[in-house]
Amino acid sequence: MDLKLKIKDIEKKFNVKLQRNVTSLGLDTATKTGYCIAKTNTTYINFDIGYINLHMNEIKDRVLRNELRYEEIYQQFKNLIKKEYIVVVEDVFHSFNAQTTILLSRIGAIAWTLSKEKRCKNIIWKTAVQARKMLNLPCNKKKEIITKEVNKRLKTKIKNADIVDAIVLSIVGLICEE
Repeated sequence: MDLKLKIKDIEKKFNVKLQRNVTSLGLDTATKTGYCIAKTNTTYINFDIGYINLHMNEIKDRVLRNELRYEEIYQQFKNLIKKEYIVVVEDVFHSFNAQTTILLSRIGAIAWTLSKEKRCKNIIWKTAVQARKMLNLPCNKKKEIITKEVNKRLKTKIKNADIVDAIVLSIVGLICEE
């Protein structure tokens, strides 16, 4: 799905200053990964959003399942990440399940490694809370509340919270450094 908005509107709604003529890739990394490529010119920001959903639950062997997940994520990210991008990878929130934390950390590491190999313009790690704070969004709220707030500001109707998180991350990658 593509979305085109005026940069000035985004800056006003999130109270930020954005770079022009750059591209930022936001990755909400997980086995269900939302991504957003936000590309600016002098006036507009184009959002190319998508979703990677790895259906591996039918594979009972956990080691094999994870190997297949990592390989598929590697292939998907390899095609998605470009040298000219600023890549913003969601940093892992430590869950109570150690295996989930390990899985998410490895998926994020795949994104970082590919970005590093491709010599991307910049690679940034941000937790969901850090990214939301940078855009003046509620920080410690449920994903549904964040989704509703981002949709309100962008005048969209995106239902997938992982895609909304990726949009937030991609905008963070465009923020002008002071």
